[in-house]
Amino acid sequence: MAIAGMCLLMLPLAAGTSTFHAQLPQLHAWTVLVNRVRLWYGAPPLKLNVQLCEAAYAYAEELVQNGRLSHVDAQGHRADYRVSAAGYFYWRLGENLAAGQPSWERAVRAWLNSPSHRANLLAHEYRELGIGHSFNDDRRYRTAWTQLLGTRRHVYPVVINLDAYATDTPEVIVYVHGAREAVAMRYRVDEGEWSEWIAPMEWFRCYLPAVEGWHTVSVQLQIGDRIFESSDEIWLSREFVEVAGGRESNHERCAPLLEGFGASVECTTCGEHIVHQPYHLPLHLLGADDFKGIAHILLALHLAQAHLRASVETAAHRTLPHGDT
Repeated sequence: MAIAGMCLLMLPLAAGTSTFHAQLPQLHAWTVLVNRVRLWYGAPPLKLNVQLCEAAYAYAEELVQNGRLSHVDAQGHRADYRVSAAGYFYWRLGENLAAGQPSWERAVRAWLNSPSHRANLLAHEYRELGIGHSFNDDRRYRTAWTQLLGTRRHVYPVVINLDAYATDTPEVIVYVHGAREAVAMRYRVDEGEWSEWIAPMEWFRCYLPAVEGWHTVSVQLQIGDRIFESSDEIWLSREFVEVAGGRESNHERCAPLLEGFGASVECTTCGEHIVHQPYHLPLHLLGADDFKGIAHILLALHLAQAHLRASVETAAHRTLPHGDT
């Protein structure tokens, strides 16, 4: 197995892009996995970017065909040239490569086990993500995985439900890049009325109309004397629409954000929230990173009065995404 990592800070120019509609559900699922890991370590979620995906996907195919893992392609170009050719006008750019891993989970785990790749993967300054993959059983590595992380000047992405492709509930959790730099913000759902200008929030909840289909959350940020607008969309599936009732808050919807780490949230009758610690580890075996991760998730989800429930079960090994290095 092999991995390689690179970080660039430049600002090039280019044009040209294509789409990956057929792969979007899978790409979003892989993005959610990355964002769960980032959230666990206190980093903001990333938004999938089609232009970065185009560059990442094309290079993954080349890596598999050539059987050589390098940040320099056959034409002598690096990631900055490749994303420019795809039309991504970046300010900051990072690239992680992996080959030979049978799954995206193992590729991510391999990067987490390497200090330089881990630094790329968890860097707070990145806002957007591109994912590429290619498979060929007749080639040396059989699989190749590419990850591009980028930031564009004055582009502040909005991320719904950690950039999931679809949801089965109209209650969604929204992250707003740039909120810390703003003096005021407002939002709207679909073509509805804008909310009042309010104090900026990195995380907030809102409700989509209970109608199956695509829905959009748009956010405007006032930064200095300028207004910046961004949006994200998500598919509301029929499973919810068919049983739609009242809009009562359902804290079980927070479970997917925690279950990837073996943790869960329980809402008690008195309104408190009990966090079951990851992997059923006894309290004396929990590390500082476990507590930090739980605290960050609770803060992001606006859960108050949280308590960590002690466990008497036998300690279990961690089951975070694993990989080969």
